[in-house]
Amino acid sequence: MALGTLGTAIAQSQPFTIAVQGKPRCVIAVAEGAPSEVKSVIAAELAQVLQQVTRTEALPVVNLPVRQPAIVLALAGDFPQMAKQQRLAELGPEGYIIHTEPNRLWLLANTVLGLRHAVSGLLYEIGCRWYFADPVWTVIPHKPTLRVNLNLREKPAFKDRVIWYEWGANTPVLREHYEAWFRRNRQGGHFPADCGHAYERYIPYSEFSAHPEWFALVEGKRQPTQLCVSNPEVQERMIAGVMALFEREPQRNMASIEPNDGGGYCECDRCKAIGNASDQAFYLANLVAKAVRTRYPDKWVGLYSYAYHSEPPRFRIEPGVYVQVTTGFRYTKLSFEEQVNKLRELGATLGVYDYFSVFPWDWSLPGAARAGRIYELAESIKHYHRLGLSTFSAESSISWIPNGLGYWVAAQLMWNPGLDPKALVDDFFQKAFGAAAGPMKRLYERWSKGERFSPRGLRLALNDLQEAYQLNKDTQVRARLDQVAMYLHWLRLWMEYDRVARWDEGGKLVAEPSEVIARAHDLVVYSRRLMDTGVIHSYPLLYDWFRQRFAALERIPGFDWKQTEEWKSENQQPPQSQEVRHDFESDLHRLNELVPEAVEIENREFKGKLVPLAQKLPKAVQAWGNVARSPLFVESGLHLFAGKRGETLRLTYTPFDSGHTIDCRWSLQRYDGQTVAQGELKAQRGQPATLETTISEDGVYALNPGTDYWKAAQIGFDPRPLSVWCGRADRQGKPPLCLWLPRLDQPLYFYVPRGTRHFVIGIVQGGFPHTTLEIRLANGTIVRRERLLAGDQISIIVAQDIREYGDISEMGKQTVLPSHELSIVVPKGADGQVWALSLSSLRCIVELYDVPPFLAHHPAELLVPEDSL
Repeated sequence: MALGTLGTAIAQSQPFTIAVQGKPRCVIAVAEGAPSEVKSVIAAELAQVLQQVTRTEALPVVNLPVRQPAIVLALAGDFPQMAKQQRLAELGPEGYIIHTEPNRLWLLANTVLGLRHAVSGLLYEIGCRWYFADPVWTVIPHKPTLRVNLNLREKPAFKDRVIWYEWGANTPVLREHYEAWFRRNRQGGHFPADCGHAYERYIPYSEFSAHPEWFALVEGKRQPTQLCVSNPEVQERMIAGVMALFEREPQRNMASIEPNDGGGYCECDRCKAIGNASDQAFYLANLVAKAVRTRYPDKWVGLYSYAYHSEPPRFRIEPGVYVQVTTGFRYTKLSFEEQVNKLRELGATLGVYDYFSVFPWDWSLPGAARAGRIYELAESIKHYHRLGLSTFSAESSISWIPNGLGYWVAAQLMWNPGLDPKALVDDFFQKAFGAAAGPMKRLYERWSKGERFSPRGLRLALNDLQEAYQLNKDTQVRARLDQVAMYLHWLRLWMEYDRVARWDEGGKLVAEPSEVIARAHDLVVYSRRLMDTGVIHSYPLLYDWFRQRFAALERIPGFDWKQTEEWKSENQQPPQSQEVRHDFESDLHRLNELVPEAVEIENREFKGKLVPLAQKLPKAVQAWGNVARSPLFVESGLHLFAGKRGETLRLTYTPFDSGHTIDCRWSLQRYDGQTVAQGELKAQRGQPATLETTISEDGVYALNPGTDYWKAAQIGFDPRPLSVWCGRADRQGKPPLCLWLPRLDQPLYFYVPRGTRHFVIGIVQGGFPHTTLEIRLANGTIVRRERLLAGDQISIIVAQDIREYGDISEMGKQTVLPSHELSIVVPKGADGQVWALSLSSLRCIVELYDVPPFLAHHPAELLVPEDSL
């Protein structure tokens, strides 16, 4: 009997019964000639999960035809008439149909991969979830009676969807967990994109000594950085290498022709005639693609639009070239959208290469990776789909507690960008935490805002977790809460190490060497114990970035690094529940000591036009009497001031001392962001320089003075409405307010709007290494005085990267630096007033949250947003 005669046209769905009160009511049926994977893997996995759902005996897997009720797993070739009637071919290689009738639950697909997705789709509809890779985060509902009523036609939005680990899955346990998560969440695809760095694949560095002429000529010398793409032998080798790859792997659809990572492109006369780095990269890609298509008309060569070859080339791109456009390392003035459109105009077929989590950018800290900022991530995926990008590669890290929710939401949106991210997030909290959903959502939503890691944020997270433990006693839920507790304990160990691993300007550690070693030991041992859980990305912390992260150990005379290898093998077993709860109680006690008051950042926004406070609230200004105007030397900082039409603005830059040099590029903008003037200003070391420009019309202007490291200066404005901006710089594309050497007797002034209950002051870096901060009211009341350690080893690593790479430092662009954040509760009657902030520090970055982020030399000069009054 031909299988194709069994199917009928799919009409309106009707309920299908899988089990009743724990007793099975159907079988799983596959075609007798189906590929072995369908029966031995896909059907077997479906039977196993349905057994867990219904708590029944496993559903039998049988061959078609069958008369009893059946879940039918079939390919289009098994039921060609049905596939034709349902236009299954329109759904592509990964598409599928799920349809229920009283006697049948149909899962019909064009390929085995599509059928695997269909099973995942069915289990999703039943309520099964694989949120994070560790099985602790698998949710299997208990439904002894299980009926489904479905009529679904599905296909993925992106032809390839890969959230992958940088550094790979470093243990067998991590690999097993990742592969299961990857499969269950319909990752992968029918069009695997291969665009990674590949010159080395075909012409390895090892051939440099024998054939230096194959490699790039850089500054007059052959170097094994890139290839000499104009060399005919190089072209032949690349074409032959790609052809051989397709011959060895006939199922492969794409072979990368992407340059090696980094710069060093060829400067020989023939390559220079081809053009810049982009022209060279795409020139070679075109040659190889054209040759490949003569033998393999359906094959592709792939490369990135990335780094030094971000710019589109000056010529057409061959039809067989596939380009993934990277969202980082974009050395181009084009916007991402402009870059995509130009490459498409030149003939390229396009995908996207995104950075969900890169360890030396986010260090497994909460909210520091794009994946941790869930709604930002979700909108970007929707945007890439609207741009028509067809594949999605996401470089990620094994940091499942801070980033796993983002990974899971992203996987769903890669399949269907039309889904509502908020609904997906709610699904996670309700199913993963049940009665504890409220406090856990509060914890993750705080992280999703991208707040800087701080002791304040850690205490709030511990408070949330304490409430979650109290609300849900379910064993499975508590196992998930335990993993969050492990992560918070790791953050505490991270923080405790940084509190002692700081040194002063002379290089002397702030703590005794024995304490530094003890704190480093605790962090290293615990990081290794977490490796198999995937809670954090242990591997790069313990190996590739180990010396940078634990640089304080270098400053201990005679320290033997060999002992750190012993730390890594001391204990490799994940913490168990009793230990986790003990650590959690200890963490709560410790953070309550360190952070007596912790308030939320409410992200109050003040967007009104800037107005002089002295005109609007003269009494608030007069309360300060005849205080002196404080000096203000900045390494960086945006100066906002009131200017008048026709005014000649003369600003003298006074260097901090004879060690500083005026050497800067300044820009002047209207407050709306329009640049009206810019220029360069230079003087001999220790000497002042004067900027002169004309104001074209009345209004508020923003001056970026261009000051920098060892180029700190005071900008000599005459008395006028004038403030410096001190908001969250890395979120708004503005320079941070970095004060060079502020003193406690040189206060700056800010406004606390009426009705403000509390606000937060962040000190991102600064000190010797300590910073002393004092907050005072006009009546002399000291609201807060504290000596603190700001910044950590990450700040130093990022600063070094910026000094090495300058404007192209991706670490400088992407890293969310930790901060020391003080929660300030506003005393009764102190709102609607001008406050004073005094600091004793060095290179101190200041941020204000939930009050207008503006500081002034004097209360009478303060500019504030009109909507704050």
